[in-house]
Amino acid sequence: MSLEPVTPPLGPSEENQSSVTPVPPSTPEAPEPPHVRFSFWRWSTTGVIRVLYRAWTRVAVALFPEDSAGEHFAQSIHLPLPDKLNMSWVTKHLAVGGRIRPEDIKALSLVGVTHVVDTRSEYCDDEQALQAEGIGLLYLPTPDTYPLTVEQLNQGAAWVQERMQQGGRVLIHCEHGVGRSVLLTCAVLIAGGMHAHDALQLVQQKRWQAAPNHRQVARLKEFEGAWLEARKA
Repeated sequence: MSLEPVTPPLGPSEENQSSVTPVPPSTPEAPEPPHVRFSFWRWSTTGVIRVLYRAWTRVAVALFPEDSAGEHFAQSIHLPLPDKLNMSWVTKHLAVGGRIRPEDIKALSLVGVTHVVDTRSEYCDDEQALQAEGIGLLYLPTPDTYPLTVEQLNQGAAWVQERMQQGGRVLIHCEHGVGRSVLLTCAVLIAGGMHAHDALQLVQQKRWQAAPNHRQVARLKEFEGAWLEARKA
């Protein structure tokens, strides 16, 4: 007679264990993005520096006119002179800055700017003069010291992203390149995949004047939340 192995019966505890369906490991939640905060210290200190810088620009214009012997001498001794174009490149295709003077339009074309966004309500760039140099214009009028609306930020971010994806180089500007233009520039970077905190940090690294006020920083947070929610839908 052959002997077959006999499996001993399961005990109560083992029986319960065998009937339990294993729970799949839970997917870890994505970490929250870093919070963007208004810096009163930066806003106030850069404000003082901006006032001094504007005073220096008036002195420099009188003492060292463009293409003069005085300008060449100042450059030879490395004396800092006001920028001819009030703009700062944040990426290869995106710049932020202050107002465009009519005589600056040709220079904008020479440095490769193909599109401009004007965020001022108090003035508006000359669209025909820009078009004569092959530069497109988007006008998003916003009062000084106020933030753009979320709708304006959505419109501006989509418009700029589309132009950059086509190889364009875009300048976003307001009057001084401090608040309104910085807010929209950050919105463009958020639309490109950055967090608001990192976007503002990058813009401030590239442009020392960048110092949006508390209302504009609050709007940046609001835009980031709305943008992320829209992407989930």
